[in-house]
Amino acid sequence: MKKISILLLLVFSAAAVFSQSLDEINEMLGKKEYKNAKTGIDKYLSDPKNSAKAEGWYYKGRIYNVFSKEPATAENDAYELKNTAYEAFKKYQQLDDKDLHMKLEAYGSYLDLYFGLYDLGATQFNNKNFTGAYASFKKALEVEDYILAKNYTYTQVTLSKIDTSLILNTAKSAIQAKNDDLAVPYYKKIVDANITGEANLEAYEFLVEYYNKKEDAGPLAEVLAKGKKYYPSDNYWDQIELNNIAKKGDQAALYAKYDEILATNPKNFVVAYNYAVDLYKKINSGSAKDVTEATKDKLTSVLKIAIASDDGIDATVLMANHMYNTASDYLTAISLIKGTKPEDVKKKNDLKIQKDKALDDCIMYSDLVVKYYEPKTDLKASQNANFKIVLGYLSEIYNLKGNKAKADEYDKKRAAVK
Repeated sequence: MKKISILLLLVFSAAAVFSQSLDEINEMLGKKEYKNAKTGIDKYLSDPKNSAKAEGWYYKGRIYNVFSKEPATAENDAYELKNTAYEAFKKYQQLDDKDLHMKLEAYGSYLDLYFGLYDLGATQFNNKNFTGAYASFKKALEVEDYILAKNYTYTQVTLSKIDTSLILNTAKSAIQAKNDDLAVPYYKKIVDANITGEANLEAYEFLVEYYNKKEDAGPLAEVLAKGKKYYPSDNYWDQIELNNIAKKGDQAALYAKYDEILATNPKNFVVAYNYAVDLYKKINSGSAKDVTEATKDKLTSVLKIAIASDDGIDATVLMANHMYNTASDYLTAISLIKGTKPEDVKKKNDLKIQKDKALDDCIMYSDLVVKYYEPKTDLKASQNANFKIVLGYLSEIYNLKGNKAKADEYDKKRAAVK
């Protein structure tokens, strides 16, 4: 936010209006003797007779505010000075029904405090004084709310009832200060007002994570619904819901949720890939005796969805693994058929056809993996491992097909992978 410089009128009446001590204090202020002016006004207001009068409180606000701007003033001290100035100005208005000084300066003192606290908070945040930044931003919002409640207007700027930048800065400061609870009411201001835009996404995500950790189902559902409505392309909302279902251990409900999400957004790679991983684990786990062909077919279809929106190669690697395992299962099933009856022969031939298709599919997907990995020189250890596995598949399959030359070609490539 651009810093606005505000010129405030010093309004002073004749000496007959104010006591000599206020005149002297005013003179110190004019000479920029701010420390002496502060001492003077404090001493002046320590007299109960003076503290009951409005004028002294107005000057205290002016003096404390200008003193807070001195370069030598420490950040936390500057905050305290501005806070005291704010309270002094309000005290002045309580004591002066006519509000003369504030009217003559067009309530510029409050706007000056707002900008001053905003700038102070930004400085504290940049200096990693997050607790101080939170206090300053919070107070700036308080001053802004006061201005708006009083309907004060300015030619320099128009203040907003929902100052999103300041609200977000306040919340961020609280988070950086390791106090998430303090950030909640500020992010709620954004969400409750249904304010959207990329800059405000953090408010929705933070509250979802916060309520999710607290297992506060009501607020969580409310913010999740808004997040999905205003940021439909963000995978975060789906992942939260899926994780919560997975924690309950209801696999059928989890798969149903996966299907629901993909039905509305088939390009959601994260959901499709995670769904595929869950299915792959189920099929290839040690307790997979009851895995049906339908489950394997489901994995194939889900992987095709994932591959279609995969910017990388992970889904294709998983498909190559799946096709290899499928072919292996068919080979095992074939070997278990010992009978020679026509139905046994037919079943064996049908399985051979399915096995050959799975092998061909494994070749197709493995080739895609090889083409992706082969030109790269910065593969991670896990990628190198996958590369070797896929090359091994190709070598073994071509051996099964009787193509030794092709098998040897992939063996050499595999040996060259470090």
